[in-house]
Amino acid sequence: AGLLDPSEGEIAIKGKRVNDVPIHKRNLGLVFQNYALFPHKTVADNVAFGLNYRNTSKQDIKRKVAEALELVQLPDLGARYPKELSGGQQQRIALARAIVIEPDVLLLDEPLSALDANLREDMRVELKRIQQRIGVTTVFVTHDQTEALAMSDQIIVMSEGRVEQVGAPEEVYNTPATEFVAQFLGA
Repeated sequence: AGLLDPSEGEIAIKGKRVNDVPIHKRNLGLVFQNYALFPHKTVADNVAFGLNYRNTSKQDIKRKVAEALELVQLPDLGARYPKELSGGQQQRIALARAIVIEPDVLLLDEPLSALDANLREDMRVELKRIQQRIGVTTVFVTHDQTEALAMSDQIIVMSEGRVEQVGAPEEVYNTPATEFVAQFLGA
């Protein structure tokens, strides 16, 4: 995302090197593990946060926030505060905030880890639906093998900062490249 400087290598978005581009100019949507919603702001103000820093007109902000809330299936919660929402609703509001800016890349850092098992399954389906609908490249970080296999078009298995294997879920699961990958996936 740009919160830390890389120690080596390059980061490219849409083919353009962004190592030295400030985070606020990278056009990334980010959903943190704990959602990082502002407790003193309404749902609508939370979703509008990124748009306010882009000099978006008030009329466009209102329209885009309404569209994002509709996309995450929470169109009537704009006046509520985060503490009045369930964990699943908070997760979807954080997602709406990330996608309302129309990012080039959507980064999801363990977005389902704070949810109970039943809600996690529902939200996997919901996240996949939203991602496919908006068509944005999405990097989904998880330590959950089931999540990785269910959510991905491509999986990158890493250990201690090193890439162990890259491939389609079926390929990685059926032909693990290393012992670590085999153990991680339980193959």
